[in-house]
Amino acid sequence: MVVLAAVVLTGLTGCADRPNDLETYYDKPAGAGSSSPVPPATSSSVPVEQASANGPVNHIAQDVAAAVLTKTDLASEGVREAAARAADGSCFDAVPAGDPRGSTWLYSSGSTLTQQVTGYLDRSAGDVLAHVACGGQALTVPRPAGAQAVRAWCDGTTCTLLLAGGHVLSGLQITASTQNRAAEALKTLAPRAAGKLPQS
Repeated sequence: MVVLAAVVLTGLTGCADRPNDLETYYDKPAGAGSSSPVPPATSSSVPVEQASANGPVNHIAQDVAAAVLTKTDLASEGVREAAARAADGSCFDAVPAGDPRGSTWLYSSGSTLTQQVTGYLDRSAGDVLAHVACGGQALTVPRPAGAQAVRAWCDGTTCTLLLAGGHVLSGLQITASTQNRAAEALKTLAPRAAGKLPQS
């Protein structure tokens, strides 16, 4: 499976050894490492910058970039971007992806916000989401306009929301002083993240 991953807004809880940016990542093509012959590379297995501007890889990469929340999108939240990147939370680790990177955003209260956006060439984000299993307890979040599917979980004071639209899966993760605060913050941000998903 070829996976394109772009990440923004990562939490504060891990290593900060990589710069803040958006990049594209790939898993090994299906069949890699098996004894069966591997077919010649196609446009779906080359880096985005080498693909046709109208090719599927480039199109999904653009959808992924467009789904990322920006400083303008988060202006009303009063967050600021941290200088160092943090490790992904356990729920994001359960999402099929490449080697994600991201940025850390901090609330004035000390809470942290993470967004992870991933694009898939070979299946819909809704299919991917249906097979994601995160630890903790399920959190009920109404499906916001723009999202085709939604699932959420809370584990301690960290809550994670995953939204599917087309071939793009957008994840939001908030760690706050209490589980209730994290859950409410996710519900507030869900419509903004869903509104940036592709509609096909």
